[in-house]
Amino acid sequence: ICLMFNRSAHFASKRLSTLSKAAFSSCGGRDVGFIGLGNMGIHMVRHCINNGNNLTVFDVNEKVLQQAEQMGAKVATSVKEVAQGRDVVMTIVPNTEIVQELRLGTDGIFENAREGALIIDSSTISPTASAEMSEHGEKIGLRVVDAPVCGAQPGAMAGTLTFLVGCKDEYFEDCKSFLPSMGKKIYHTGAPGTGQVAKICNNLMLAIQMVAVSEGISLGEKLGLDPKILEQVIGDSTAACWAMNLYNPKPGVKENVPSANEYNGGFATSLMKKDLNLALDGASSVDLHLGFVSKAKEYLTEVEKLGKGEKDFGYVYQYVKDLKS
Repeated sequence: ICLMFNRSAHFASKRLSTLSKAAFSSCGGRDVGFIGLGNMGIHMVRHCINNGNNLTVFDVNEKVLQQAEQMGAKVATSVKEVAQGRDVVMTIVPNTEIVQELRLGTDGIFENAREGALIIDSSTISPTASAEMSEHGEKIGLRVVDAPVCGAQPGAMAGTLTFLVGCKDEYFEDCKSFLPSMGKKIYHTGAPGTGQVAKICNNLMLAIQMVAVSEGISLGEKLGLDPKILEQVIGDSTAACWAMNLYNPKPGVKENVPSANEYNGGFATSLMKKDLNLALDGASSVDLHLGFVSKAKEYLTEVEKLGKGEKDFGYVYQYVKDLKS
């Protein structure tokens, strides 16, 4: 991956405090480039357009590009075209390496974005890599922000995502006015990279929670308890949680969740496992043992071995329910 930037040297010495004039007073009216129209991104694009922004989009999947075009977006043929002249360039893609390639590669975002553009990544990636890219971007006159999201596909569909924003204080005001076009809550987590730290902490807890919920449902079911009754009981008890009461992994308990659609859509098992690897990498860097994370990763690895890595991570219930003592 190319780490060199074809930019005029004078950008490196310019202070970015002068960029406040680029801020907007509402979540609409911006010229936005958007890359990554997966289960989350396509809905984020829809809300962004509906809130009055002009969208230019790019993805390797032609089908989702057609969907976005029907929503009112302009379809670009390259990353370069998405980046050039935009007020905001936003990415939400599967992993660190893709973000690095999109931002730092030849004809990438950093090479083509205008000075002062807000460069937002809502992927879940390495906090270290995210902070490093922010530093690189600032040297060439870009405002680079990590803003991973919580709320999963239902939040993206409803426009109620939570954004975890890691950036310099002076960039957050513009983020706070733009991101509500796709979400409901915007948190400033601190310096660049801390948004990713917060997201990884959330996802490691969620993965463990989903395994625990799967074990609880499986045990209750085998001991004769109706899973729907268990869900209601837990909803009013101390074990109430998102994985049980809003995203239940047992088919037939909840409507409009991946388990009601053969675990299609939602958040892929392989992506959750990737996030657990990020958590374990972070823990290793500070000499911290995360035993439950390692165990949850083992379960998700077994789901992948069943050929279900692209299914929602709630599929772990199907694995757990058949385990023998």
